[in-house]
Amino acid sequence: MGLKIEALKFVDRYVSAAAARVLGWWNFRQSHGPPFVEIVPNRVREIMFIRPGGMGDLLLLLPAAIRVKRALPDARLTLVGERRNRAVTSFTSVFDEVLCYDDGPIKFLRELRRRQFDVVVDTEQFHYSSSIFALLSGAPVRIGFKIMPARNELYTHLVDYPMDRHETRAFEGLIEPLCEGAARVSNEDFRGLIDTSKLPEEVPGLTNDDRGLLTVFPYGGAREKAWPAGRWAEIVRRLLASGEGTVVLVGGGDSSELARDVMQAVNDPRVVNLVDRLSLAQTAAVLARTALYVGCDTGVTHLAQSLGARCVVLFGASDERKWGPQEGFGVSVATRVPCRPCAIFGYVKRCRTIDCMDRIGQNDVWRAIEIELENLRPAPAASDT
Repeated sequence: MGLKIEALKFVDRYVSAAAARVLGWWNFRQSHGPPFVEIVPNRVREIMFIRPGGMGDLLLLLPAAIRVKRALPDARLTLVGERRNRAVTSFTSVFDEVLCYDDGPIKFLRELRRRQFDVVVDTEQFHYSSSIFALLSGAPVRIGFKIMPARNELYTHLVDYPMDRHETRAFEGLIEPLCEGAARVSNEDFRGLIDTSKLPEEVPGLTNDDRGLLTVFPYGGAREKAWPAGRWAEIVRRLLASGEGTVVLVGGGDSSELARDVMQAVNDPRVVNLVDRLSLAQTAAVLARTALYVGCDTGVTHLAQSLGARCVVLFGASDERKWGPQEGFGVSVATRVPCRPCAIFGYVKRCRTIDCMDRIGQNDVWRAIEIELENLRPAPAASDT
């Protein structure tokens, strides 16, 4: 998967960037009159959202897509993305159809040209390929972020991209031309983005009665998001000692070794290790039964928030202002080092040492966990006296 993503980035940076410049020049030369088209909401029937990237990127788009669906109930929504996100869309009823550009470029481009979209909303901030997809769709209205000058000619409506606002708010601004004045998705709506009736009931290692889980994701993938096994083990020990619920470990294959180290250090049979044992649907089922979730900035973390868990999220290279839990969803834990945040648009500054993660101590994380555990406890009953 990593090599495939890097290959897509390479093609985008060198091939698609050149193509966007040429197509932008050609589009300008062929245009006559104003380069924009007025949006008439009651005439919009087919809308295409372009959302490259991983699960977290897609989940953060869902509130904006739901707002469009509510504002334009007669419109049909199509998502253009990657195959790895098909499973996420199967948990929701937001999109009517999914087209995957990595199913095969010829097949995808043929489908793109065959459809008759009224509006394209390109949610990509930085890459060029999505702007080319928007133009090739033939849609008269093409909305995109005004951040990369070389691709601006391919859009009819440009929206400023705010670097200092949460990503969900950036997407809200992007769809404003479509549903100006329509109510935004509330926090309660956000917690119900995933249709739990579509999740499996059976999860290995758990019974159907297990609820109020304390779920930990000891992420062992990208260096800039990794935290030492010893510190994860200390967090697990303290959660066990709190007696607040069953402690569960989740994660994919890239977290297996780290999870084994945590389990060996904790050495307690009460911890349920489900790392690299679950499908995405089963992981979502665990998160749906979770009261408190502890992890770093990953797609699974955003999935936990969408399913209503209170989240404590460790941030290293990425920016908690853009990707962290919003008010009412949990708390971010980060340190102040002069080079962070350095992750932007899928690229991270190369570092010999990951000080931004290494300087997060287990006491920092535990203080945040204590706050969230207190928020989960029921308020004391009012005294009759």
